Amino acid sequence: MNISEIMAPEIPTITSDKSVAHAADRMYRESRRCFFVADYGEILGILTSRDVFAAHPNRIVADAMTQEILTISINQDIWAALELMEATGLEQGLVVDEDQLAGYVTRERILIKLAEYMDSLTGLYKAPYIQSVGEKYLNDKQPFHLLFIDLNDFGTINKLHGHPFGDDVIRAYASILASLVVEKRDFLSRYAGDEFVLISRADEEVIERYIEAITQPSQIGNIWVTAAVGHVNGFREPDFFRYPFRELVERASLQSSAVKSQNVVS
Repeated sequence: MNISEIMAPEIPTITSDKSVAHAADRMYRESRRCFFVADYGEILGILTSRDVFAAHPNRIVADAMTQEILTISINQDIWAALELMEATGLEQGLVVDEDQLAGYVTRERILIKLAEYMDSLTGLYKAPYIQSVGEKYLNDKQPFHLLFIDLNDFGTINKLHGHPFGDDVIRAYASILASLVVEKRDFLSRYAGDEFVLISRADEEVIERYIEAITQPSQIGNIWVTAAVGHVNGFREPDFFRYPFRELVERASLQSSAVKSQNVVS
């Protein structure tokens, strides 16, 4: 999902010569938390409610505003935009379409939208998140490891222990996987049902340890749970960037299915 789908097209502005008291009154009347400071069509900075509270009412906006401005491409995906905001500490950004201002977006609006893509059972993001991460890396020609993780015999667990316990298994196993990942290097999502996808740019030795840890039996409640893992190595696959992300997931999924078949035969 791109910023274009959630941005506000009208940019709230205030001139730099207005008083802080005037800005506070407008914020109250218009239910806003910020204004972009603009003189003669040029954006000079941003005035947030935090800036207003910290300044004397008789000061002017130019004295109270923050000069640092974050600009975000209209085609930027919302997850990447959130990363930019967290990296800069800014909670609002101007949206630009090439060289033209197109609107603005806030961190709050992004988080509200992202909540729609959060899996309520596990607290992980759903499939669109991991797809967005994978497509970004593919577009940037940055290789990565893709692990497709599928719990073994989950249908049997549901039949023998009931679906509520099955939910407990999914929730607990998601926590086990989440404990492995390292922020800004690993990306994890619940893909569907009892399936998870992990994208990582870690070294191969780390990925091997991940796979070893994931495939070890884990005790959840009074049962032991195992998983099959399919692995597509973008650092070794010569045609890696020729494949769309969905096909990479399919290849990893088929690998995990093959692992399950081998376990059944053995």
